[in-house]
Order: sequence, then C-alpha cells, then structure tokens
Amino acid sequence: MLYGVLCRLGRPAGEYPTLLGAVQSVSVALWQVSDTSWLVESEQAAAVVRDAVAAAIEPADFALVFPLDVAPAVWTSLAAQRYGRRFLESALVRERARRASV
Repeated sequence: MLYGVLCRLGRPAGEYPTLLGAVQSVSVALWQVSDTSWLVESEQAAAVVRDAVAAAIEPADFALVFPLDVAPAVWTSLAAQRYGRRFLESALVRERARRASV
C-alpha cells in the first residue's frame, strides 16, 4: 500500500532524531518529499505507520497518514527528482500487479 505521511511539527524536523528511522521502519520503500512529508510504500496498515511516526514526535505535534491510489495519479516531469520519478513509477507497476492478482 502506498501512503502519504504528513507531519506538522512544533520544532524543526532536524530536532527529531528518530523520525526518519520511524518512517523507514515501516517502509518497503519511501521517498522523502520534504522535511516532514513522505510517500511510503508499506506492507503495514495505516494505523501501524501512524503509531511508528507518533512514537518519534511530540504529543503536541501531529501526523497524518493517507492511503494513496497511485494508479490514476499524475505528476509533473520530476526531471530534477530522479529518485522520486523512479519511486512513483515502481509504485505504479506494483499497484497494477496487485490489482491484477486480486
């Protein structure tokens, strides 16, 4: 499943030393879009992803985890974002394969 993970933090992201590791721990693959947002491919449920992120942030901060359907998604060329383009293309291939097997 592909998720969008968005955080609103009370301090700069660099002051959360375990945040990236928390996101990585529930990811098969990920693309860090900004300091506090990721596209995450995970075999875990959204609640598991949320709980991992929540453990790495302060109680007053918040994290949103959205399941994403990449199949109808569109994006710009991402010419300067080679990894992001590859990540999205791979996620699309896996999603099409998953749908074909269901």
